[in-house]
Amino acid sequence: MDPIIFTPRLKLTLVTKAPKGSLELAHIHELRSDERAMWWSISGRDKSIEDTERIMKRWLPSSEAEENTYKVVYAVHTVLGSISGSVGGEPQSVEQGGKSTEFIGLVTLRALDADSLPLPEEFTLPAAVATTTLTLEIAYMFFPTAWGKGYATEAIEAVFGSCRRSRSFWTPFSKLYVRALVNPSNLASRRVMEKSGLKLKGVYEWSGKAVFLCGEWRERDSICIFGMHLLE
Repeated sequence: MDPIIFTPRLKLTLVTKAPKGSLELAHIHELRSDERAMWWSISGRDKSIEDTERIMKRWLPSSEAEENTYKVVYAVHTVLGSISGSVGGEPQSVEQGGKSTEFIGLVTLRALDADSLPLPEEFTLPAAVATTTLTLEIAYMFFPTAWGKGYATEAIEAVFGSCRRSRSFWTPFSKLYVRALVNPSNLASRRVMEKSGLKLKGVYEWSGKAVFLCGEWRERDSICIFGMHLLE
């Protein structure tokens, strides 16, 4: 995956580690402890730096040898001032990195694992294609000050572009399928998914262990399932 991606307004940096005391961990903790930024997350906001450390251990490869677990995290920054000649989603020269930036959010991609929400067959790929197609789940979060400006769509499209350019990263899989889980009431995120090319596959009526979402505990909820083939 591209270590740095520039778009006309953003700089995305690939996060490979976030050790205790690092600026990366501090930025991510500030974001994940923001109640409004985490309003739609079933994991809720982080109450301590230790909470954020635990999350990052799940999101990031534990070592270079674990790269084939297909975990991708990009930190998203606004670039203060225009970037001359940049093209959305295409990696630009590192020399442009001298611009001042401000951290505004994260985009994550993870292969499905034991922590992923299991879905009925009608929302998953047929077993026959599972040997060649890797299913990923995309998620994002931004500070409220960055909402409503198109940053999420711009960042996600840039990450998708990097995925397409980095075919060797996904070896031995030759195809990628991306899914997203969105609450029906989260209209802004539904629009982001649609603008990013994902299609609504249906609505799943979930029930299970209570989760804290949108200021209340819920044991059942509706979930919009979006999906798209990223590499075919």
